[in-house]
Amino acid sequence: MTEKSPVGDGERTERDTRMRWTLDDVIEAAFTTLEAEGLEKLTLRGVARTLGSHLNSVSSYVKTKQTLIDTMADHIVGSVDVTHLPDEPVERVRTVATRYRDALLAHRDGGRLVAGTFTGTGKTLRVAETIVGALLDAGYHEADAARLCWSIVYFTLGLTQEQQTPSGNPRGSFHELVATGSYPALARIGEHLMASDSFDDRFRYGLSRLLPPGA
Repeated sequence: MTEKSPVGDGERTERDTRMRWTLDDVIEAAFTTLEAEGLEKLTLRGVARTLGSHLNSVSSYVKTKQTLIDTMADHIVGSVDVTHLPDEPVERVRTVATRYRDALLAHRDGGRLVAGTFTGTGKTLRVAETIVGALLDAGYHEADAARLCWSIVYFTLGLTQEQQTPSGNPRGSFHELVATGSYPALARIGEHLMASDSFDDRFRYGLSRLLPPGA
C-alpha cells in the first residue's frame, strides 16, 4: 500500500485557481525568497514554494529567472522617493542618489540584482529623469548630464555590491604584498587605502567628488 501525497499537483493547481495569485503576490514572495536564500539560489520554483503555490502560478507572470530579476529590480528602483526634494539642483541629485542606495541596501543582494537590468518602465526611468533634470538645472550640458547620471548610478551600484558581499580581512595579505617593494605607489597611500572608513563615508566622499559644491 502506498501513501498518498498530502497535496497533489491537481489539488495545488485547483488551490492556486481559488487563491487567484497576483503579480504583486509573486514579487512579494520573490523578495522573501531572496532574503532567505540570496540571489544565486533564487529560482521560480523556490518562489512558488514560498508562495505556497504551483510553479505555474509563478511562471504565468514571469517566464524566466531573468524576467523575475528584471521585475524585482523595477520594484526596487521604483520604490525610490523622488518627491520632497531640496530646491538646490545638486542637492536634489545627492538626495536621490542617497535614496537610491538606501533602496538597494533594503534588500539582500539588492545592488547585484539591479546591476545590468533595464526594463524601461516609468518606475525605473523616473529616477534617471529626476537626476538628469536636476543636473540640467544645475547648468550641466546635455552630454555631461547624461554621463554624470551614469557615473552616479554605476558608483552607487558598485559600492553597494561591495558592501553587500561578505569578505574576509584583506589587510594582512595587502600589507605583505606591499612590503615586497613591488607596489611603491600603494605603499605611499597604504594606510589611507586600508583606512576603516565606513561605506557611508565612502559613499559621501564619492558623491562629493562627482558633485563638488557649487557645481
